[in-house]
Amino acid sequence: MKKVKVLYFAFIKDITHKSNEVLETECEDVGCLIEQLGKMYGNELVNFLKNGINGIKVSILVNGSASTKNIKDGDEVALLPPPSGGDLIIGKRFDLLEEIRKFREKAPPEAGSLVVYVGFVKGIVDNHKVLELRYEAYEEYTRKRFLEIKEEIKRKYSDLIDLEIIHVIESMKPGENVLLIMALGKGRKDAIDAVKETLELVKHSTGIWKLEIRDDGEYWVVAGNTRVKKQ
Repeated sequence: MKKVKVLYFAFIKDITHKSNEVLETECEDVGCLIEQLGKMYGNELVNFLKNGINGIKVSILVNGSASTKNIKDGDEVALLPPPSGGDLIIGKRFDLLEEIRKFREKAPPEAGSLVVYVGFVKGIVDNHKVLELRYEAYEEYTRKRFLEIKEEIKRKYSDLIDLEIIHVIESMKPGENVLLIMALGKGRKDAIDAVKETLELVKHSTGIWKLEIRDDGEYWVVAGNTRVKKQ
């Protein structure tokens, strides 16, 4: 018998009604643990863990790694639903113009372009008024993933000089800035392409989720723009 800590996020947390717990288990691998969780929390959880949403699977990390399938005593297992969508800013906003100014000042003589993407909170979705967006993150994993994305993109685009990602994790109101991606390039093409690809990676491969508070209820936004009503 071993003990493992299991972390729950977004709508999976709604099913279990807890953010984490320590389980006693005889399981040797993740597949067995999923079956054990299914007996505890029902077929809905098993379906999400095995099938995901819209074909996008739930990520299961063992000690922060998706490649590890075996589990041992003391391991941490995180169940990450498809994300909604550098640096994480916890509990505060960023100054947009100041961040752009600081990044622009880092430009070396060979730089010739600065490309900026800003994501902010929508006020209307599906003809319903958005009152608030509440973000949460698997912070340790997301910080690590941001660094991996930056290195991956820098290797891919030879004319890219530097890249920055900033994402706020906080309760946000419509119109407030949430995501900032900036790229310095020798020319414009690689900088533009780098920002576009970085945006997709941030949205689909990091541990960030958002709960949309609307005039018709509360919805987890996952797998792009899929909405799961909060239980």
